[in-house]
Amino acid sequence: MTKTKVFANRTDRLQAMNEALDRELGRLSQRAGSSQSALLTEMVQYHLGLRKSGDRPGKRLRANIALLTCEAFGRRYSDALWAAVAVELVHNFSLVFDDVQDGDELRRGRPSLWKVWGVSQAINAGAALEALVTRSVVDLLPARHADRTRPALSLLSEAMLALCRGQVLDLQFEQRIDVSVDEYLEMIGLKTGALFECAARLGAVASGAGESGLNRAGQFGHHLGLAFQVIDDILGVFGSTQQTGKRTGSDLRNGKKTLPTLVALRTGPAGNRRVLRSLLTRARFSAEEMETARAIIAQSGAQQVCRRQASEHLAEARLHLFSMTERPNWAVRALADMVTTLESSLG
Repeated sequence: MTKTKVFANRTDRLQAMNEALDRELGRLSQRAGSSQSALLTEMVQYHLGLRKSGDRPGKRLRANIALLTCEAFGRRYSDALWAAVAVELVHNFSLVFDDVQDGDELRRGRPSLWKVWGVSQAINAGAALEALVTRSVVDLLPARHADRTRPALSLLSEAMLALCRGQVLDLQFEQRIDVSVDEYLEMIGLKTGALFECAARLGAVASGAGESGLNRAGQFGHHLGLAFQVIDDILGVFGSTQQTGKRTGSDLRNGKKTLPTLVALRTGPAGNRRVLRSLLTRARFSAEEMETARAIIAQSGAQQVCRRQASEHLAEARLHLFSMTERPNWAVRALADMVTTLESSLG
């Protein structure tokens, strides 16, 4: 008879969850390459932060949402490891392609995959990570829950399509100055909100929750994702390399139409708006021009607008979270801590 492991506290349980997640990611990543193409495995593991101790594997935030949502509905996180691995792979293959498209040389404080091995090999590694998404469901979803395979793959494929649609819009917006806030919200709903929603829904699927539970979990994930992206956009303008793991002002350098920039393009002195429009059309920023752009955005009151927008979505996320189950447990509280952590970053 198998004994159920008893955890001393929530921290121990979260640590065990993430160790199990990394073990499965490590096993699956070994399948990327072969004896003739070991480089593919090396690149995949480098990007996932699995090659050596001290690597920065990322927050595993989306994966943890899947695991914790499953536990929130009364099941064990082990029932959702397949879901957590799948969403982590989706997130990571998208980052490989993002870095190539944006020319970002840093990811998580170290050289991006394309910077180390070149664009062509980075595309191969990104495609391998994408292929492993389906493999993770096929290999890791327990046979006793085989009936969940189809809904799981459907959720994942829809989230990946949404992500691609959002990225198309994001790149199109770089060439425009007239992007509206509504267009921006649609874009981040596709690019970020959809995968957060997918993670929560997959956790609910893994738990065997009904349609109502899936929808509440999905709404929690969607609003958490929108808030996360708005906060990330604030850091993309004002954050340091230490905070973001990328070059300072990387969004501005790439001409991204994030919420802080959109607010600044519509408010404040007309002269400032003209200068900002001019800067955003340039291929390169000098250090002085970067500080000018950041100062204009700060003076426009954009940070306050962004904080308000993020706070509204965090409030919605918390509302849906506490309606997910009738008897909140440790996992619900851990998810609530995610909301609180994001909230505290707003200052």
